[in-house]
Amino acid sequence: MSRAKTRSLIRKDLTLAPLAAVIARHFPRVGTQEDGEMSEGCLAFTQAAAALAAQYATLRQQAHESESRRQRYEAIALTAQQLRFALEGLTESELDMLAAQQDVAHQAYVNELDEHRSYDLGIQHEVSGEPYGPRSANHMQQWQDLRWLEQGAKRLCSPRKRGRPENIAERWAARQFVFLCHKHGWSPVRVAHSGTEKQQSDPQSSDAVMCLAAIFVAGGEHEVRAKSAALSALKPLRDKFTYVEWTAGSFDHPYLDPEPNEYTVSLKELTADRHHGIGQLPDFTPENE
Repeated sequence: MSRAKTRSLIRKDLTLAPLAAVIARHFPRVGTQEDGEMSEGCLAFTQAAAALAAQYATLRQQAHESESRRQRYEAIALTAQQLRFALEGLTESELDMLAAQQDVAHQAYVNELDEHRSYDLGIQHEVSGEPYGPRSANHMQQWQDLRWLEQGAKRLCSPRKRGRPENIAERWAARQFVFLCHKHGWSPVRVAHSGTEKQQSDPQSSDAVMCLAAIFVAGGEHEVRAKSAALSALKPLRDKFTYVEWTAGSFDHPYLDPEPNEYTVSLKELTADRHHGIGQLPDFTPENE
């Protein structure tokens, strides 16, 4: 094989987009299926994977927003603490001088307003019951405003756990993905090819890992990190977990509470435990038959 063709195949394996192309390349082929022809099963799986990618993107964005919000509150808490320490280091006369300059700064601001805006500002203070003027450093110190600002912000930014981030969105998507694989006849779900996971420092990624990585990329993850994220999310699923499926049919009757389907799932297999609230029925077949 020529070097150019080898490089082409390697690049083909590394490319994780578009999602449909990755799935068509890695989804198990039917015996009579010709190259380039997408089977109905592969098409159905692709549609389900695209929907999963959209849900993953939403969860990923929510996680990102949550972390950004935590960081902002953390910055507020730290800044309020530093300002509180600085105020506590001032003498009473220094606090008085600071309060006086606050009044000067406020009056200078008011003087720059036109007549209507200045009048509206006075009315707003009168209606709200707030004193007309800045909250002086003396009062901020007396009533510990900065302490309560600091403590309030700390309550809104619970400290992040030590170690690597939990990657909740990836773990959720991996469980959904494994369930989809089994439902579409892709069993077992292999994490690595034929023992290469232990034999090689850079093992060949399995078809399932490549497809989940492509879902992550479609959901906004960087392609460089997607494969390692997919592998990390799939490995723990060798152990069994419970999966609850809420189907559209379970909401058809308006007077009955919807009943989910429950499954025990692992990379190896899927077992139905309850179907719309009904567990597995015993086998009533006579022993002689």
